[in-house]
Amino acid sequence: MELNELLKSVEIDSKRLSKEKKYTKKLNIKKVAYHSKEAGQDTLFVCIKGHLADGHQYAEKAVAKGATVIVVEEFIIGLDVLQIKVKDSREALATISSNFFEHPSKSMRIFGVTATNGKTTITYMTDEIFKAYNLKIGLIGTIITKINHEVETSVLTTPESYDLQKYFSKMADEEISHVSMEVSSSALELKRVHRTDFDVVAFTNISPEHIKLHESFEAYFDAKASLIRNTSADSFAIINIDEPLLKPLIHQSESQIVTFGIENDSSTVKITDIDLSSGKPSFIISIMDPFNTLDGTQINPETFKIQLSVPGYHSIYNATTAILTALINNIPLEYVKRGIENFKGVERRFQILYDQEFKVIDDLLLNKNNIDSCMEAIGYLKYENMHLVHAIRGSNGPELSKEIAESIVGWFNKMDIGNIILTTSRSHVMKKDRVTEEELNAFLEVMQKNKINVAFFEELDDALQLGVERLNPEDILLISGAHSMDTGARKTLELLKQMYPNVDHEAINNVLGSKIIGMN
Repeated sequence: MELNELLKSVEIDSKRLSKEKKYTKKLNIKKVAYHSKEAGQDTLFVCIKGHLADGHQYAEKAVAKGATVIVVEEFIIGLDVLQIKVKDSREALATISSNFFEHPSKSMRIFGVTATNGKTTITYMTDEIFKAYNLKIGLIGTIITKINHEVETSVLTTPESYDLQKYFSKMADEEISHVSMEVSSSALELKRVHRTDFDVVAFTNISPEHIKLHESFEAYFDAKASLIRNTSADSFAIINIDEPLLKPLIHQSESQIVTFGIENDSSTVKITDIDLSSGKPSFIISIMDPFNTLDGTQINPETFKIQLSVPGYHSIYNATTAILTALINNIPLEYVKRGIENFKGVERRFQILYDQEFKVIDDLLLNKNNIDSCMEAIGYLKYENMHLVHAIRGSNGPELSKEIAESIVGWFNKMDIGNIILTTSRSHVMKKDRVTEEELNAFLEVMQKNKINVAFFEELDDALQLGVERLNPEDILLISGAHSMDTGARKTLELLKQMYPNVDHEAINNVLGSKIIGMN
């Protein structure tokens, strides 16, 4: 691609030519890279600043490998190559990448959702509805990136802008028509989705979970809110107005707004008649005010019942987001219902691993909202005793350990639970993610203060063994934690087969056969 085409819409401050004055608008660029190891002949290399490394320090390596143009935020002295100076190289990378792949997101309908909790579940629900309508679909998120039937494990929740546009390009080549993607706050702040042509976006909840990645809660909120604020007039934004902080966004976007809520009567869509008696919610959706679809068809006020196949009050919010996204995408209600009923859950998101003589459930328990949603869902299930094996999260500081411990204890007191099995999963985490002594002590102090009996193990396998040993008929075993528990489901199910010969091996093998996380 000619350089002038590649740089369209890039805000350039200035240029510095090489000694040979090789700059020409028709300079041919064969490749774009932001990692020096990916550079080659006739590459345009973009120097981006990360948390741990600065691409400017690797520009010389990129040039040595054949890069003929580098995009910088500050000129690199002594480097004899065409340098293009920009204010924000991340934004430039996103624009250049979209140009390089010829704006692939414009050729398909893109749904992006941001939230503290539920992003993965919502995209999987939407994906299931699209599948029910026999669409060619793509999925980008925390667990996998999927292009039709081709699946690969994800590295980031939202890929770097070049990688994202490359995925979109592959999807366009495969004639994908609809894409569901998670949009993280860091991706928004780091301009990874800049130049992505969203058709529908959603913002469903927020709590102070990822402030560590931002300067403050306000910065975290503003990053997420930018997904709504920056949408175009021909797109749609779905907002949960039961969340007080989200309601003002209705007036801060040019897009067509569709709101929903359980507690708020002023929403476009109202949720009523919630029945959680079976553990798996049913509810009524009432469209109170008409709204359009992406092709301009009007959806008029109507009422219909939804039955979910997954438990939890929080699932109602997730499902409603997916349902509205589908309706805006012109999916007939018959297929919307079929898809949402087909949805059986997502790995490590209140995933019921085994549900016969006893239940085994896997969840993250990453923050207060996550814990509340999980324990509330368990409260609607029938069981004798609950046993929790929790892997403490490392590298997040003692304050977060204390907050998580206090949230768990709050529910233990309500549920009359007096024991917990804890682990630091020492052999299952990288050095940077190991639990510090301060983080462990902060957790244990909360347990001790509230007279919760703790069985502590450094190793995950030992903790899971005790959890499985304690199981009796009609009990629930909940395994929880961040990446340190990723292998927990596989290990627990294998222990069940070893220790309880009469369990349903076929059901367990079916779960293991469909798992992606923690199977290596």
